[in-house]
Amino acid sequence: MPESLDLFHEVARLRDEVEEQGEMIDTLVRTNARGLRTEVLDEMKKDPTLAEVLLLVDGARSQGEILKVLQQRGGKGASSATVSRKLDYLHRDLRLIHFVKREKSGNVYRTGRLDQVLGITRALTKQSQ
Repeated sequence: MPESLDLFHEVARLRDEVEEQGEMIDTLVRTNARGLRTEVLDEMKKDPTLAEVLLLVDGARSQGEILKVLQQRGGKGASSATVSRKLDYLHRDLRLIHFVKREKSGNVYRTGRLDQVLGITRALTKQSQ
């Protein structure tokens, strides 16, 4: 029993340390990436489909489900290839989303910490209201 209590305390200590490091990284990103936020938001203005795809990423919807929503809205560029390219760009180039899992209807992504720190989704949501 003492080993499990020691293990619990060690895990708690490690978690605190990881959270503290995450907060430091968030602060560094906020301080050094002010121009990045503006660049990304400008890119989203130029490519409304990219912004719309990002706003549909929620950690549960697959590529196929995102495509269906875009098609229902009558969105410009609502094709499987376009959605795939936009998700790939958001993931690999902008690092705003992260892969969660693969499903029959396509990959599932979630928004990442960089999106949260820069406030991209929050800003896009405000613009669309």
